[in-house]
Amino acid sequence: MSHPPDRPEILDSDHLSTRTREILTSRLSVSTAQPRTLSLRAYAVLDALLPVLLPLDEILPPATDIAMTARIDAALSGPRDGWRFADLPPDAEAWESALLTLDDVAAEQHRLAFIHLAPDLRGALLDAVMDGQIGLEREGRLTASQMRRWAGDLRGEVVDCLMSDPRIQQALGISSSLTGGDTVFQGFTEVGPDSRESFEPKATAPLLQMAESSE
Repeated sequence: MSHPPDRPEILDSDHLSTRTREILTSRLSVSTAQPRTLSLRAYAVLDALLPVLLPLDEILPPATDIAMTARIDAALSGPRDGWRFADLPPDAEAWESALLTLDDVAAEQHRLAFIHLAPDLRGALLDAVMDGQIGLEREGRLTASQMRRWAGDLRGEVVDCLMSDPRIQQALGISSSLTGGDTVFQGFTEVGPDSRESFEPKATAPLLQMAESSE
């Protein structure tokens, strides 16, 4: 049976319940037509920031688009988990302000919008944000301390978004969803170190394949 690039084999496993399969499948098609939460400017900054924060070339095949920007933007519209740092505004407002702060700082330091910066300069600004060195004392923007707080939220949101995608789960050989079908909890019997069940996906990520070949 052949599988199109956007439908990983893990979705056809009989160890996956119908409900879980529907949820994972829905993550394969996310509308990127218009932002739902962020302004167009903030959305563009986020889209330019994500490849610098977490390059996917060593995990997924070239040109694979998991629509991370659109999915994070949609997630920000809620519902959320109800937790945030006391010195940050609500999530949607915090992300909008942080991304615009980053864009303003790029313009002040490099006379270019963030989206026009070379990847190394984008990475340097991101590092400075995480070190608490970048912020603006003005309405609608975040201070350096707030930007550092937000940087933690950024990384957490990106990891959540990434690991919830079935293409990433397939690529990394993650099988945590494969506990059983609709009528039976099949679970796992091989739980020792370095042991795998026959139904678990084999990692396809180039990075992991290179690591295995060098062992």
